[in-house]
Amino acid sequence: MSRQFVVIGLGQVGMSMVSTLDSLGYDVLGIDTEENVIQDLADDLPNVHLVTADATDEDALRGLNVESFDAAAVMIGENHVEACILATATLKELELPFVVARATGKIHARVLERIGADRVIQPEREMGEQVARIIASPAVLDYVDFGEDEALIEAEVPKEWVNKSLSELALFRKSGLTVMAYKPKDGPGSLPRGDRVLHEGDVIVVGGLKKDLDRSRLVRPDGE
Repeated sequence: MSRQFVVIGLGQVGMSMVSTLDSLGYDVLGIDTEENVIQDLADDLPNVHLVTADATDEDALRGLNVESFDAAAVMIGENHVEACILATATLKELELPFVVARATGKIHARVLERIGADRVIQPEREMGEQVARIIASPAVLDYVDFGEDEALIEAEVPKEWVNKSLSELALFRKSGLTVMAYKPKDGPGSLPRGDRVLHEGDVIVVGGLKKDLDRSRLVRPDGE
């Protein structure tokens, strides 16, 4: 049986989640309080069950059999903080195994954690942090925040590391960083070895503490 997910709040973030889960072949229920939002999405997402409902109403969610779903995401927008909190609390009351909730600030995030959200995300803040690092260093291609102190950066090899082997750079010993993957400019990716020499245009994926990554040549190419 296909896994089932419910997404509450069909703004840009919620709509993207619904579309992606649907493309992955899962059963998806999308809920929003606005009938016009449901109507606008219906033609684009024919395989998704879209419903106008109040997700803070436990009876309404039980009527949709939400308690039998595998996971839920509460993506209600920033102008409806109370509704987001109430919907999250209701889902936990229904004993869903995994609930992700969207916060709009630190206090909102703490409240969501205290009422039992299994994971709290702040997409606007996280996107801002990612774009800031890309502006600081155009070599950065992607930034993955693990939510605590650690992250991954995908980037082109900094010029100071060009023509040096990973053993010579000794990134873990000197900076606490680990090269997780390596892709040469004109070839397939691979797991890196110590004798791997880095070249201009190669791409590497590096993991470590955020503070160590932010101090590295990956984010500070000029060493400022």
